[in-house]
Amino acid sequence: MKTVRELGTKLDTWGGRRKMATFKAGWAASTSPETGFYTTPLTQYRYRLRGSGPTLVFSADPPMTLENYDALLDAFSPHFRVIIFELPAMGFSAVDPAYRFDFYQTNDDVARFLKDVAGEGAILAFSCVASLCAIDLACRRPELVSRLALLQAGDVAAFATWKEGRDPKGILARPFLGQWVMKQLASKRMPDWYRLSIGRKDMLDEFVACACRSFEHGAMWSLASAYQLYMDPSIQLDKPKQPLLAFWGQADRSHPAQNAERARYLADHVDYISYPDLGHTPELEDPARVCRDLLAWLKQD
Repeated sequence: MKTVRELGTKLDTWGGRRKMATFKAGWAASTSPETGFYTTPLTQYRYRLRGSGPTLVFSADPPMTLENYDALLDAFSPHFRVIIFELPAMGFSAVDPAYRFDFYQTNDDVARFLKDVAGEGAILAFSCVASLCAIDLACRRPELVSRLALLQAGDVAAFATWKEGRDPKGILARPFLGQWVMKQLASKRMPDWYRLSIGRKDMLDEFVACACRSFEHGAMWSLASAYQLYMDPSIQLDKPKQPLLAFWGQADRSHPAQNAERARYLADHVDYISYPDLGHTPELEDPARVCRDLLAWLKQD
């Protein structure tokens, strides 16, 4: 099983060094003058940066890529120094073949990016499964994190339930087969994923078109490897001491209804804002509203 698992991850990391060079010199580097790259021993992170003020870091939630974030940057950058980055082996953040999708290996690598690009004391606005990374780093690397403003977040148990719901036949959970299926079907699976998860149906065509362009230029969506390795149900997370705000889009049909409250288990005190009309990515579906609510929360202290 270990050999098959390693072969599976190689499907998602194969040619990583070549991809790094291609992405840095090609389309992925040219879609915005704000685009930058930062390289750790494992990952060449692609990110966008705009604005000044407190540093606010968003993780792009695949198959979303940086190209989806123009309106968000317009809304948030007058108030924050905004950084949006693509996670390892997602979008155009290419990885070294030594990358293994391990929970702590990944989070430690993200911490390198945060330390050198975001600096200390950032507000982390990580989304979905990446919220577990934000919680982990807030506990183990508290100097990097001043506050947490998480989106569609939940505890480890919530994401185990979510994973089962999204992969009822266990195909993505099977080493090698899951990675092979994602390689073949990612672009075909993407529109159905958006129809299920997006609350603002008037935005579907925009999101689908953006994802199609990104896939045409080599964007990655290593969902099977993340299912099998990063989303480890045995992970035990401590509770962060930093203030925590959880945003939830109620129109997201990709998460079971019972997961809507699971963010409250992440810390001893969690402030909570929900949106009946927004889905899995409230920060993209109505960035101005989410920005207003974040600013109001920050002014409470």
